Amino acid sequence: MAMLDQNMTRAWAEISLDAIRDNFRIADAIAAAHGAKTMAVVKADAYGHGAKQIARTLQECGASYFAVATFMEALELVEAGVTASIVVLSEVHESLYGELVSHHKAGRAPTIIPSIFRLESARALSEAAAAHHTPVDCFLAVDTGMSRIGFECSTPEKRDASIDAIVKIASLPNLRCAGIFSHLARADETDKASALAQQARFDDFIARLHERGVDPPLRSLCNSAALVEKAFADKYDLVREGIILYGLQPSDEIENRLPIRPAMEVKARVTNIKTLPAGQGISYGHTYVTSRETRVATIPYGYADGYPRLLSNRAGVLIDGKFAPILGRVCMDQMMVDVTDIPSAHIDSVATIMGADERVRADRLAAIMGTIPYELICAVSQRVPRIYVNNL
Repeated sequence: MAMLDQNMTRAWAEISLDAIRDNFRIADAIAAAHGAKTMAVVKADAYGHGAKQIARTLQECGASYFAVATFMEALELVEAGVTASIVVLSEVHESLYGELVSHHKAGRAPTIIPSIFRLESARALSEAAAAHHTPVDCFLAVDTGMSRIGFECSTPEKRDASIDAIVKIASLPNLRCAGIFSHLARADETDKASALAQQARFDDFIARLHERGVDPPLRSLCNSAALVEKAFADKYDLVREGIILYGLQPSDEIENRLPIRPAMEVKARVTNIKTLPAGQGISYGHTYVTSRETRVATIPYGYADGYPRLLSNRAGVLIDGKFAPILGRVCMDQMMVDVTDIPSAHIDSVATIMGADERVRADRLAAIMGTIPYELICAVSQRVPRIYVNNL
C-alpha cells in the first residue's frame, strides 16, 4: 500500500492559496477603483482556513491591514511574521494594554491597534502608553445601528455625548485616533434602506467630529457586501473584506456576485463499507431505516470535526463525483452514507464533505440548516489538519 501523508489518512481540509489570491485580487481591485485599500479580515482563524498561512499569503498580495477579533489572534499573526498593522475589532481588556503598547515601540512590527468605544478605556490606554514612553494608535468604534459595540449615536443626545467623549480622547497624551469604523447590520439584504441609514449616521458623525477638530485619517464602514453593492458609492479608506476572500458570497440577496471560488474543500477517507438488508436501522435512534438492500460507507467525520448534526438525513458527500446521501444521524466522529449507486466506492475512497461543487457548497449546506455559510467554515475543528495547495 502506498504511503500517505499522515495528515490525509483520516480527514483534512484542503485550502487553495491560489483561490485565496484570486479572490483577494478581484475584491481588492474594486476597493482600489474607489480609492480604498483592503483590511483583510482573518479573525476566527481566517474563517477556519488557518490565520497564519492565510495572513502571510494575503500580505504578499498587498493587504494593507488585517482585522482580528481578539488580542490573542493578533499575537498569532505577529508570531507568523505579519508586518502589516493589525486592528482588533473587539475590546481588548485593559489588563493587556501594557503588552499591546509594547508592539508600538520603535523598531517593532507589526502595530496592534485596539478598538476604543469608552472614554475610560481610552484613558487607561493613554496611561499605559505614557508608562512605556511611546505613542499608541487606536481605532474608534461607532455604533450606527448594529447595537453591539461602539460610541452610540442612536439619538441626538447619545450622539452628542459620544462626540464629547471622543474630543476628550483626542486630547489625551500619547494616544492617536488613527481611524474610525462602524459595522453594517443589513448590507447583504436586497433592501438597502437600513444599511444606507447607517451610512448616513456614520457620515454625519464624522462631519460633526470634524467640526470639533477631530479627523481620524482612516475611515472604514464597508464589509464584503457593501464592497460589491453599487448602492454604497463611497467605500471610504479601508474596506474590511471577509467572506469574499474565502470564496463565498455574503448572501443570496447580493446582486453583484463576484467570480470568486471557495478556497476550502473538506475531505475524508472511507473507513468501512457494508451491505445491509432492507429494514435495518442506521446510527443513533435509527432515524433512518433501509428500504432496500443498501451499501453503506462509513466516513470518519462528525460533529466534533465541525459537521452539524442538523444535516443528518438531509445532506450528503461526493465520492468519485457522485452524491452519497447521509443515512441516519451524524455521530461525533463518523457518519454513514449510501453508496449503493456508487459501485466504485471502496475503503480509502476520498469523500468530499464540503467544497466548491454545488451539491456540497457551504452555502447550500447552510441553507438546509437555516443558517449562514460563515458558521460552517468557521466550525471546521482544529483536529482537522489544514493542507495548503499552492500552485505558484
